[in-house]
Amino acid sequence: MNTIIILIILVVVIAGIVFFLKSKKDAAPEAKLADAVPKADTRQDDPEQEFKKILDALLSLNILLRKDQGLTTDMIKAIEAIIDDLVVVIPQMMERYPAETLTYEIKKIGQTHLFKTVKEYLDLSQDSRNNQLEIFKKTIDSLHEVSHRSRNIVEKNETAEFKTMANFLAGKFS
Repeated sequence: MNTIIILIILVVVIAGIVFFLKSKKDAAPEAKLADAVPKADTRQDDPEQEFKKILDALLSLNILLRKDQGLTTDMIKAIEAIIDDLVVVIPQMMERYPAETLTYEIKKIGQTHLFKTVKEYLDLSQDSRNNQLEIFKKTIDSLHEVSHRSRNIVEKNETAEFKTMANFLAGKFS
């Protein structure tokens, strides 16, 4: 029952963020004018589409967690805490600090790295999972520390920490 409530809350938060971004775009007359002009570089996603892809990846991860019976409740909660931090911090970083390396690294964690890490662990046999559990826990703890610290950096507007954190992430997760 708790997992259903948590999943519903996550979906509502995601829908709220998408609605907020969409309404913000619709409110800006410059955005409407920019939409009428063809884009010179179509290789890059607009921020809304990019964030939607990240949310899709995080939602897929959450569903993957729910389907697996072998993960402990503590591990699920730890991974969900990372997801929660990323859902909050990524749109703020994309809006306030779009060109920063830290923003790029956090988006990469949300879009690919976290999902890949968890999926690779879940794809293991039970014996292999038992052998890799401590490494997996350390990786999840490290990702949680990164997501939580990034959230604090953004909420407290500690721009001096951006470069240090970005260099740490680039070396550790790239």
